[in-house]
Amino acid sequence: MSSHPTDDKGLFAVAIKAIGFAWRTSRPLFLWLIFLNIFSGSIVYLQFTSFSAIVDEIIGIKRGTSTTDELIRSSVILGGSFLVPTLLSNVVGFLRNKFRMTQDLHLDMYRVDKQSSLDIGTIESSSYQNLLRSAHEWGTSSILGLQDFVFTSASSFAGILTSMIILWSLNPWLVLFATLAAAPIYFFYKKYSMEVFRIRWFSIEDYRIISNRLSHFEEMQKAVDVILLKLKEWFKGQIYDRLSNYNAKVIKAEKRKSISYGVLSLWYLMFLFAAVALMTYQSLSGSIAVGALLLAFNTYTRFYQTVNGYIESISITEESSRYAARWFELFELRPQLTSSPLAVRVRFEQPPLVEFRDVSFRYPGEDTDAPLVLKNISFTIQPGEKIAIIGVNGSGKTTLIKLLCRTYDPTEGQILINGTDLRDINLQDWQSAIGVLFQDFPQYHLTIRESIGLGDIHSEVDVTKMQDAARFSGADEFIDAFPRKFDQLVWKEFRDGTDLSKGQHQRLAVARMFYRNAAITILDEPTASIDAVTEEKIFSSLEQNMEGKTVILITHRFSSVKNTDKILMLELGGIIEQGSHKELMLLNQKYAALYNMQASRYLQDEAE
Repeated sequence: MSSHPTDDKGLFAVAIKAIGFAWRTSRPLFLWLIFLNIFSGSIVYLQFTSFSAIVDEIIGIKRGTSTTDELIRSSVILGGSFLVPTLLSNVVGFLRNKFRMTQDLHLDMYRVDKQSSLDIGTIESSSYQNLLRSAHEWGTSSILGLQDFVFTSASSFAGILTSMIILWSLNPWLVLFATLAAAPIYFFYKKYSMEVFRIRWFSIEDYRIISNRLSHFEEMQKAVDVILLKLKEWFKGQIYDRLSNYNAKVIKAEKRKSISYGVLSLWYLMFLFAAVALMTYQSLSGSIAVGALLLAFNTYTRFYQTVNGYIESISITEESSRYAARWFELFELRPQLTSSPLAVRVRFEQPPLVEFRDVSFRYPGEDTDAPLVLKNISFTIQPGEKIAIIGVNGSGKTTLIKLLCRTYDPTEGQILINGTDLRDINLQDWQSAIGVLFQDFPQYHLTIRESIGLGDIHSEVDVTKMQDAARFSGADEFIDAFPRKFDQLVWKEFRDGTDLSKGQHQRLAVARMFYRNAAITILDEPTASIDAVTEEKIFSSLEQNMEGKTVILITHRFSSVKNTDKILMLELGGIIEQGSHKELMLLNQKYAALYNMQASRYLQDEAE
């Protein structure tokens, strides 16, 4: 990960990336906004010059040395100097909103493209998840904020340059006074104002914990526990302690900032009085007109305000750059697993022969001395075979499936598909050949038709096939009860929507796998939240309606695996037994012991 962008170099590097993105996606709009901001930053000084001219014309008319024609001309210019910025601000506001919306759309699409191009192994890594959480603190608006800073800079620089030209024309000493008065502002914000931002940055972890604790009072399931277990005071104490500690640090920083700002104000006033004294002396001596005195005063104060506002915006932008930098780090990530240019293109019309040959695996990033998650795994899955993978938690069942899906590549050994190393097969082709339902399946807030249809999103919707998938999974039982059937929305926050139980969502997830009808279907605890009757119905459907397809089942329920062709029993990352249910029962080893133990509990429950 890149260095923490708190310095000017870091800000500049991240800002350049944000500008580059804006330039690529909306070039004409970007250039127009730069031009208009430069113009608006300069034209405000026309108000000062035209008003000072009016004052001098009035004095001249009273003395008889001037005419009303010049007064009228200056008055018209003054009116225009107020009218044009007003009209211009509306145009700039419209264009900036349009620009932000355009950028927001392109940025979201770019983010989706980049993040969806990553492999699952990268997404699962803790470094990626931490990076993503950090980026989400401000969202992608942090990148848009950096682009806005460009426009602010254009306007500020135009105003600063114009004011310095005016001051120089009146008296070069005024430029020196203004520069010396404004110089400490940068160091002030760098040392004191930024301290508050640093406190916030280093308190991100505290904020996450506070947010988590507050969620226990807002999310329904957590709130129920808070009430029933009387957890209010415990959570409340944690929230109070962390917020109090944070507030104390901010108040301390704000106190130092306030004292320093008072010193800075005295420094500014000293040079302001010097500038006023100089211009007053010149006015009294007759070397400049009274209007020029007003012009000098207004320009001088405007110069300081512009510099002060701009440097303050830098401190805020530095905060944006921290989060924007995290987004750019995400955008620059590349998938760890890709298809080589010479990868074999295969269309799997029929289930392939799968062979694990002496496969061992250790998760990427772990110490080489860390134990292997899988050790010397060897087995074969014949085309159309139904196999079960069983074992206690942590035995390596899900990891084995991730290797088969090529979420990761083996540390040692090979996975062969019809005799070809899986690493030499086009990744997209292989992923199209498999259907996977993991235990932590997503719950889609869609219509039932859409939710099931996601199983084969690239094909035309087959209504008969979808109805069969719902029936095979047992989802038809609750679908038929809905007034809108397959068009029912399954999210209560939608109008006419409804919430499903976890078990009902799992039935929809199983239906997606039936609808996908892949060459290889992998089901990881597919009935964990489903009742025994529906479970039996699903496994019967797997046997009857996936004939000729390879099915791999991961489960803790030994009663579910009796009818599979082969059972692999894992323990501590290795296969300790494999064979059919009958063969493993005859071995009378660990599988038989665990099966009998579960069976005796079922019988005991029925007896009771």
